[in-house]
Amino acid sequence: MIIDLNNETNINEISELQLSGHNIGENCKIEFTFSKEALIGFATNLIWTYEQINNKKMIHFHIDPLEGESSGNQALGFFLTPQSPYLVVQVNSIHYIFSEIDKYKQCKSISIRQGVCKKYEIKDPACDESIEQYELGLRNVASIKVLNQDYKDITSKCVQIVLKINYDTLKQFATMLLVLANNYSDKCEYLLANLKQEKLQFNMGIIFTKESPEMVIKCHDLGCVYDYDPNFGMIK
Repeated sequence: MIIDLNNETNINEISELQLSGHNIGENCKIEFTFSKEALIGFATNLIWTYEQINNKKMIHFHIDPLEGESSGNQALGFFLTPQSPYLVVQVNSIHYIFSEIDKYKQCKSISIRQGVCKKYEIKDPACDESIEQYELGLRNVASIKVLNQDYKDITSKCVQIVLKINYDTLKQFATMLLVLANNYSDKCEYLLANLKQEKLQFNMGIIFTKESPEMVIKCHDLGCVYDYDPNFGMIK
């Protein structure tokens, strides 16, 4: 699939975020920090999923943090730091009212450098003996932090985060992740659109229900997998 990196996408579906844990409370904010490689890996795997299923097939992915019982995995193209909660991505599991999309305010656009790179090709997955380009050096690392309404870090209280998205959002969200990677700037952050919007938010091809916590995407190099798990890949 060829992705246009010079234009933002539309938002056609509603998505949802859910937190589970102990005494988390309401009005939380989730910060997802991605390296450039993690953005590309995430987007690539979302596009592969989009191409492999239809708009009714339900599927889910579990991303376990590094140093956990399963030693971490990159089920959607990125690894999670050890302090991050588990992440579950469910596809085609949310029912929504399409007309609600029309109620949200105008979103801001991320800064796109025109003409730097216009197209990006998502190639078929590599064979088992090969690695993907975004896996080179195992720098496709992301982290998740949960803050309460007083901006205190309560990540340790959160066991799992569930991201529910539908079929069209796979492509729209992936496209904007690639646009962001192509315009990557360290320490930039983007508040994603939410229907309870109280301030102008960014169009990343996705919008969340009013019940969902705020979600921010942050850009920062998080090192490589071996910085968190020196024995990664070794047989235990």
